Amino acid sequence: MRDYKNKPFSLQEKLVKMLGMKQDPSISIIVNKDAPSPRNEKFRIQVKNSIKQVLKKLEERQFNKSLIKDFETKLQSILDEIKFERDFQSIAIYFSTDFQEVITLPFEVRSSVVVDNTFEIRPLLRAVNRMFQYDVILLSKKKTRYFNGFHKYLQEVFTSDLPEGVDYYFNQRVQGKEDPGKRESEAIRLYVKDIDKFLRLYSDMHTPLIVMGDKKLVSYFHNNTKAKSKILAEITGSYDDEKLSAIQDKIREKLDEYIQTRDQQLLERVQRDIDAYNYVSGIQEAWTAAAMKEARILLVDQDYKVQGYSVDNGLFLLLVEPENEEYDFHEDAIDDLAEMVLLQGGEVFFVSKGLLDKYEHILLTLR
Repeated sequence: MRDYKNKPFSLQEKLVKMLGMKQDPSISIIVNKDAPSPRNEKFRIQVKNSIKQVLKKLEERQFNKSLIKDFETKLQSILDEIKFERDFQSIAIYFSTDFQEVITLPFEVRSSVVVDNTFEIRPLLRAVNRMFQYDVILLSKKKTRYFNGFHKYLQEVFTSDLPEGVDYYFNQRVQGKEDPGKRESEAIRLYVKDIDKFLRLYSDMHTPLIVMGDKKLVSYFHNNTKAKSKILAEITGSYDDEKLSAIQDKIREKLDEYIQTRDQQLLERVQRDIDAYNYVSGIQEAWTAAAMKEARILLVDQDYKVQGYSVDNGLFLLLVEPENEEYDFHEDAIDDLAEMVLLQGGEVFFVSKGLLDKYEHILLTLR
């Protein structure tokens, strides 16, 4: 099974890319874990039952029997490869004749089974959009660990691309140095160089990074990494053998502080656009700018939601139902606006409540 981070795409980018895919049938299986059990056996049964629902829906739609049999075999293969013993709360399986993707998440997403000509992406995308997202790299002599953070939740990423701990470099990679001190320094240098390569592949350039681990390693990384601008916080200590929950709790202690720091960094990123009046504010102006494909970076108050009615082929958004013209109703115009921005290659961030009061809860920089 492929981890969703095995390509240089963030989860958000991957979901946006999948929005544009169209093939009949396209299968979407989203399963939320009802309750924990030994090795998550109940969860496995939930996913297995969802696959049975898919096969039934394919039969009801009278797809070719050989196609149904082929799908059954391949979905069973996907099921067999899922490592249910790992700690995740929900799973999404996307499958068609030419595509398959398995995404695991540490937070709850509403379960559904859909057979259509497109994938059921929006529930995941909207959940991910509103999350404070960050990455965590744990530096150590014994082993390196890497996590994706979604607000208060962490999910460990397991991949052979992750560099070994410093001891591996000391014992296997450093040759011809008798002085232990020089040998260790060279091992650390090579280690940090490989960590940088890993982060370039697995971590989006604008995703904040929390660095944890041995004080000496964290300090060397801070002074020598090419990803210094990404560093949100540094936490020193020994976390080699800590459970995921313990690492998660350590980050939660200062989560609000980290979010405020991230928000301040975002405001600094867009300050030049603000100074140059290269932005719009408020849902209606932002909607029209995005509809005209002028959006670049969207900042929205975390809890802000609003209903709306788009008119003139989606160019304008009204907040009151129009009486004499056709419209599309948007139960949450904020989520639809965010989707528009992402689809045109822009960035979307939900920030702390109150930060954007003077911008009517929304600030959108322009191309």
